[in-house]
Amino acid sequence: MAGLAICIAACNQEFSKVIPEGDPVDSVNVAFGSPRVLYIIADGARGKSVHEAETPAITALLPNAIYSWESLSDEESAALNGANWADMLTGVQQDKHGVVGNDFSNERLDDFPLLFERIQAAMPNSNVQAYTSAPLFYEQLTTGADDRALLDNDGAVKDAAAAALAAEDITIVTAHFTGIDQAGSQYGYDLSVPQYREAIFGFDQYVGELMETLRARPNYSQENWLVVITSSRGGQYTVPDDENDNTIFSNPEVNTFTIFHSPRYRTRVVSKPFLGIRFQGDFVRFQQQLRGEVTAGDNDLYNLEDEAFTIELKVKKNPGPNNNYQYTYPALINKRERWTWDYVGWTIFLENDFWMFNARGLGNNVGQTRGGTLANATWNSIAVVGVIRDNRRFVRTFTNGQFNNETEITNYGSITNNIPLMIGGQSDNGQADCYIADVRFWKVALPDDVVRQYSCETGIAEDHPYYDFLVGLWPVVGSADNTITDEGPLGSHMTLGGAGITRQYQSDYVCAPSSSDLGALVPRNVDIPAQIVSWLKIPRQESWQLDGRVWLDR
Repeated sequence: MAGLAICIAACNQEFSKVIPEGDPVDSVNVAFGSPRVLYIIADGARGKSVHEAETPAITALLPNAIYSWESLSDEESAALNGANWADMLTGVQQDKHGVVGNDFSNERLDDFPLLFERIQAAMPNSNVQAYTSAPLFYEQLTTGADDRALLDNDGAVKDAAAAALAAEDITIVTAHFTGIDQAGSQYGYDLSVPQYREAIFGFDQYVGELMETLRARPNYSQENWLVVITSSRGGQYTVPDDENDNTIFSNPEVNTFTIFHSPRYRTRVVSKPFLGIRFQGDFVRFQQQLRGEVTAGDNDLYNLEDEAFTIELKVKKNPGPNNNYQYTYPALINKRERWTWDYVGWTIFLENDFWMFNARGLGNNVGQTRGGTLANATWNSIAVVGVIRDNRRFVRTFTNGQFNNETEITNYGSITNNIPLMIGGQSDNGQADCYIADVRFWKVALPDDVVRQYSCETGIAEDHPYYDFLVGLWPVVGSADNTITDEGPLGSHMTLGGAGITRQYQSDYVCAPSSSDLGALVPRNVDIPAQIVSWLKIPRQESWQLDGRVWLDR
């Protein structure tokens, strides 16, 4: 105890020597330095073109950066800058900020203030400056900046931003450049276009000069700078067929690049996410009442009696009668004399942008179960599973392996008729324009995890854990003449009829995520304000309703 007391006394004497008297040091600055931001925006810079250019100044930032050449702008305002700028300066999307294209007449920027105003409210002593060569940007999106200016050209914007970076108390400098977009709109948005290439390298030179100015600050090494370099949108360009995956990543107008650079960051590259498995070959196009019917084997196998079952298929929609991807009740696969609910049988059909399962049994009861929303112009996997639990029957629907809904069908009774199983349209209802393939019929309720595991794969191997329960497998792809071969164990082949047969080569992904899901997997315009607010250590408020996320380097 005596020794411990001596030790404590010695420690106190030591601390009294090293802790200075006077005002305490700001703990935020000790831990994080003085957080500051340089925010550089380029209109019309396609991420793919900037990547391929390998510009020296931008490339030099990448070893200490979170970056992506596959980041995304607002898909709904792909061809116009206004809504994208609003996303980048409010942190919310157009359903909140109200800017549509370049139309600010219904803007709600009082409800969803600009980044500059957020910073000023949270940091009253901040110094916020913004410079642009675009009149609309200046008029609508620089409110809250201590100093803001509309300048004649990008060179003047660079000079103004460089001067702002010399201010000792600067918090954030925003420099908005338009030269790349001007070159792209006049000559074309691709690195192969000399004028566009020259504009990208000119922008990179401005970036290099601003970085030199930044690093020349007397206290730069003690400060904590985040440099954001990004494009507000891409630009129109014809994507080669072999590069077109029919997802948002093949839309050059929304292809941007985003770089979050700090000496504190480790390298993190955010690449295009996994889109799924390609499904390739010559597929039958089901339209104009074209349908395939089982003309060999036992059609009774495809009745839905008081037993378990699973029906699976893949569908890829083409634009419908209203030149969109929404439909009114066309059948995809069914076993029914006529589609109408008066007839005993079952039907899987399209409704609006989703799909449904409908059935009527000998118990004279009828009902339906909703499936999920189907992505446009790419392959979706559909599954209906009939489950028996405690002597009660249920139907469960799945889309791309994910559970959708469940309905009890105990009181339907046996769903039995002597009509052949059919793929494609019924003559008494609307006709889809789509491709249908990889149709599977099982006399077992596949467990949820098995549906999830195999739904986005094509074909069924004999080592599948439930292969012994397979009673029909119609790939449809690669079929010839008017025959669709059943590659399952029973040989229940189909014959095509009812309209002319058209086959077209397709090479698209199965179960590709939706545009909204994909957008969450790479940086977006709307993420940038959240990243900046976080960097400046401003507490994010729930009431702000920010749509963006913060990206980390690990």
